[in-house]
Amino acid sequence: MKKLILYGLLMSFSIIANAQWKFNFVGGPNLANFNGSEKKDWGGTETDPKIVIRFHLGFTGERLISEKWMGGAGLQFSTKGASYTGDVDFYNMTTFELEKLSVRYNKVLSYIDIPIYLKYIASEKVDILMGLQPSILMSAKIKNDDNAIKAFPSLPKKEDAKDYYNSIDGAIIIGPQYKINEKIALQLLYKYGFIKIAKYSEYDYTSNSDTEKKYKVGNSVFAFAVSYNLK
Repeated sequence: MKKLILYGLLMSFSIIANAQWKFNFVGGPNLANFNGSEKKDWGGTETDPKIVIRFHLGFTGERLISEKWMGGAGLQFSTKGASYTGDVDFYNMTTFELEKLSVRYNKVLSYIDIPIYLKYIASEKVDILMGLQPSILMSAKIKNDDNAIKAFPSLPKKEDAKDYYNSIDGAIIIGPQYKINEKIALQLLYKYGFIKIAKYSEYDYTSNSDTEKKYKVGNSVFAFAVSYNLK
């Protein structure tokens, strides 16, 4: 994965140095969630994660390599993650009764994405993109709602959770692009994360050391974007 990231950076820098590449400004909303068989366990609410709206912004560079194919690479800042909502027990000190509180944990992950892809020119208006996207984790924040803080008073409004996520991510990207005119195109890309990004350290009393467990949790993103040709 580190070699892929290095390759992506080299391709991105070559965009600047090579006049035959064309530049595109790319940005738009993400519909983000987690995938994986242990995504329900990861939230701590015994519920499946919910889709959240995030965004991505950056640039790509593309070059024609044959009559029907273009090669591309880029650098983008993106936010991903998911939210978890569930009920927890809460002892009301006023009524002296056990109640249920609906709590929400919003997990916000920020990345530098390095998409490396091929673009198939299907027609005058439609292209198909496919490739790989290495990513570098920049930050991981958990935003706790008021009920979560009420149920667990030690929780802050926002937590730094970067230590609980893998610093490197990777995704398969695929999807169509529709060209409105020579300058503007619309994209709908699906980005399936294939790396386990969630981790947790537990103390092993047998070995008297911390052991790290990785959860089968990955990023899953539908990225809607406007691509504007700068050159």
